[in-house]
Amino acid sequence: MNDLPPSDERFEVTRESWPDDLPRRLSFPDGRRPIHELVRLRAREQPTAPAVTFYGRTLTWSDLEAAVDAFAKSMRAREYGTGDVCGLFLQNSPQFLIAYYGAQRAGMTITPINPQFKTPAVARQLDDSGASVVVVHTDSLDIARKASANANVDDIVVTAYGDFADDDDTNLASVVADESPVEAVVEDDIPFERVLEEDRSVELPDVALDDTALLQYTGGTTGLPKGCVHTHWNVLFKAATTAQVRGYGQPDVLLGTMPLFHVAGKQRYCDALPITGCQVVLLARYDPDAVLASIDEYDVTSTWLAVPSIQELVDHSDIGEYDLTSLSNRREFTNCSSFGTTLTQELSDAWRDLTGAYVQESGYGLTETHTTDTHTFGDSRVDPGFVGQPCYGVEIEIRDFETNEALPAGESGEIVVRSQATMEEYLNRPDATEEVVEGDGFLHTGDVGRLTEDGYLYFLGRRKDTLKVSGHTVSPREVETVLSDHETIDEILVVGAPHERRGSVLEAHVIPTGETATVDGLEEIIIAFAEANLAEYKVPKRVVRRDSFPRTDVGKVDRVAYRDTLPNGYE
Repeated sequence: MNDLPPSDERFEVTRESWPDDLPRRLSFPDGRRPIHELVRLRAREQPTAPAVTFYGRTLTWSDLEAAVDAFAKSMRAREYGTGDVCGLFLQNSPQFLIAYYGAQRAGMTITPINPQFKTPAVARQLDDSGASVVVVHTDSLDIARKASANANVDDIVVTAYGDFADDDDTNLASVVADESPVEAVVEDDIPFERVLEEDRSVELPDVALDDTALLQYTGGTTGLPKGCVHTHWNVLFKAATTAQVRGYGQPDVLLGTMPLFHVAGKQRYCDALPITGCQVVLLARYDPDAVLASIDEYDVTSTWLAVPSIQELVDHSDIGEYDLTSLSNRREFTNCSSFGTTLTQELSDAWRDLTGAYVQESGYGLTETHTTDTHTFGDSRVDPGFVGQPCYGVEIEIRDFETNEALPAGESGEIVVRSQATMEEYLNRPDATEEVVEGDGFLHTGDVGRLTEDGYLYFLGRRKDTLKVSGHTVSPREVETVLSDHETIDEILVVGAPHERRGSVLEAHVIPTGETATVDGLEEIIIAFAEANLAEYKVPKRVVRRDSFPRTDVGKVDRVAYRDTLPNGYE
């Protein structure tokens, strides 16, 4: 495993648009090995260096390695190993990292579970994944017990986040400050701390790169969630990619607010962490006060936020009390994801005034490819839909949805991706796998996009979200990205309203900016702007004011939930 070369010419980028400051070849400085082995390496090299900080308490790399090894040996002592699945039903926490690395070191496969799920969804994932063990927070224990009764779970490991936090930390999240202690709820369950204190005399297995590491479930926005089967190689490949295209290094202090159960948050703040040996400051969930305080206190050098969160921070009443300039100490940018609210130049400029770093879109990716298929390193453009250029070893084509033929630059069609990190399959769903993965390895994403002549990708939305208007196929995302440039619009969703002759007509449902929330003639203003910038059939016929939109757990505007609130016939 470890005698493989640290880099590979297959992962060398030759396109002219590649940034000068970014290496053209992806490298693996420690060789190619599962991520959990890199935790051990970092502990040997820098045992006293900080690895994970959680509400005032820090684990060194030596501390983290000891806990990971203890968790792994506890699982092996219970005869769990290759082929067994461990569910992580947790918020961001050191326990997530410990169980993630530890279970994989024992040979197990991890399946992260959204901590906001209720019993039916948890039961479905535990059953579908075949999980034998689930690690859960005290306040979610009842859900885990009920869900496990409908699956084949043998052991529930229960933990309290506060066991790895400082009770005196002034920014404790309510989920930590108000939680139930383990001793108050444990019955036949296994306390997490007992797992870390048990006999450690068992031997651990050799884990190969082609072993299954992860069952990462899709968001389920287009149907029931499906389990994407990823190997240790898939995880390592994208972790190395993330570390390199983000410019992570040992001096970095990362702030992790995006959820670890989500593939993108996990990749940044769990998978990429031991590749670089830097420090991560974890927050159980996003909180503006805790974000500002953490950046100031720990001299955070990199974070990743949703656009609405950045806007909230810029508008924070106490923003002047915090020093955020550490965010520009090692790089000129802060990554964001629009998640339904488009990044504007005004917001990027405001953030740069506060931090010294401009805001750039993070890139494009999906669960099936273990995300990070494109990057925006060194590119400060603010352009709706812009998500950068393909990463190392990633090929992207735009194809006709009907004929599957490749389309020329500038034309919109389906984004198809081929990558070293594409999933092996959808678990237990061979037909669904065959529908999206071709024999040559290209994966059909169902996303609408276009490529420029110099290889940059623009994401225009989901095909399943497209609407038929007078015989034309319209992407609501395309209309939204154009209209979001107008000064009166804070957030926007475009929906299809039923129409007798045309089938559907477009409606723009908007949250106006504060100063225009009550302006007269808002509909006429927005429609006039649309007429000047869009084809006639893409122009909304009506504008509807809204106060808010529902959101998913990662901050995206939830189109499905919003459409469910509309009258019958709306799309």
